[in-house]
Amino acid sequence: MFENLTTPIIFFNKKTSVNVNEIVLLEANINYTTIHFDKGRQMVLATTIKKMELLLKEHGFLRIHKKYVLNLSYTDDSLLKSGTFTLQNNIQIRVSRRKRGELRKKMKVSRTKINKERLTNQN
Repeated sequence: MFENLTTPIIFFNKKTSVNVNEIVLLEANINYTTIHFDKGRQMVLATTIKKMELLLKEHGFLRIHKKYVLNLSYTDDSLLKSGTFTLQNNIQIRVSRRKRGELRKKMKVSRTKINKERLTNQN
């Protein structure tokens, strides 16, 4: 019950709210954005991916392609090696060449934060 109080909830409009931690990927389709959730569910919103990117950037999301914004908490080091991210339904998403450098930096920072948190929790 109290877990829901600490999880970040985003309101996309007056009727639509979601838990940020459940979002895996945002996919652009002209002026619509498809949100892919961790359990395989999808939601389509009538807003651009640019607006969604600005809304979710502070929650650990990164634009990896002109069509995709990825939640970095669902990534691992294999993404840097292969340059592709695979969703649960076996859809593969490539990281654009121009975004790979930024992705490396962000993943390094997020891994450092996770390691620091683990060390403080062990002590």
